[in-house]
Amino acid sequence: MIKAALLEDAAYQDITTLDFIPFSARVTARIIAREKGVVCGAALAAEVFRVFDPSLSVRLLKTDGYVVRAGETLMTVTGKARSVLSCERLALNFLGYLSGIATQTRQACDAVRRAGVRILDTRKTTPLMRSLEKYAVCAGGGMNHRLNLADQYLVKDNHILILKSIGGFDIFARRRKKVLFEIEVENLSELKKAMVYRPDIVMLDNFSPLQVRRAVALLKKIFPDKEHRPLVELSGGIGPQNIRGYAIKGVDFISLGALTHSARALDVSLEIVKVRFKRRLLSREG
Repeated sequence: MIKAALLEDAAYQDITTLDFIPFSARVTARIIAREKGVVCGAALAAEVFRVFDPSLSVRLLKTDGYVVRAGETLMTVTGKARSVLSCERLALNFLGYLSGIATQTRQACDAVRRAGVRILDTRKTTPLMRSLEKYAVCAGGGMNHRLNLADQYLVKDNHILILKSIGGFDIFARRRKKVLFEIEVENLSELKKAMVYRPDIVMLDNFSPLQVRRAVALLKKIFPDKEHRPLVELSGGIGPQNIRGYAIKGVDFISLGALTHSARALDVSLEIVKVRFKRRLLSREG
């Protein structure tokens, strides 16, 4: 992935750097956070420099999952100025993007932690970037929902629409794979019907907080023994502005597509702190 990204950016044909920066110039640079957030992708960013130029010395100061304040240094890079400049943007893109996902995830986790609700991601990910994005969710304290379509059963509204038209839902009883079985429902009536098929998880889609409380009460009535009660997942219409209202006792998970499809990148930047050239030592101070 790093090699492909370097080729996409034409890092080996960086005409500005190659034409204007002397080959013998050496630098020490640092990558800093310009705002508070959760670090993710630090090792990946470091590997960008190492893949491009193995002679570069990279020192990681903050590992993934670490909460940083504005101004803190995440890593330092020492070596050829040309190499550092040609890798700068790609390393920052990986680091800022994944740290943004981790930061938003941590904020969501903090909002519902006292209620014992866990935050899940979804499959609303960037094609071919899913493993990195879901890793960033974990770095922020969240959990991964299914990684792909083969991981578990998840019967959603369009599955239900088709099955209604071709003969019903008895096929659920004949499921072949020994994996988690989850059903999405859109109202209390659908929830009650779904319980016949004993799902491991029930997803309450676009429920209001009041409807969620009624659904939890209904499940307790149907399954007095908590051991046999399905886990409850909430999804749809939930975001930073209202997530605290969904931290309801009896809810196990809240899944948020926004964690991966619309997280804002954390503001990070690379600063050159020392330049060495022809035995002269230049610094920011002079």
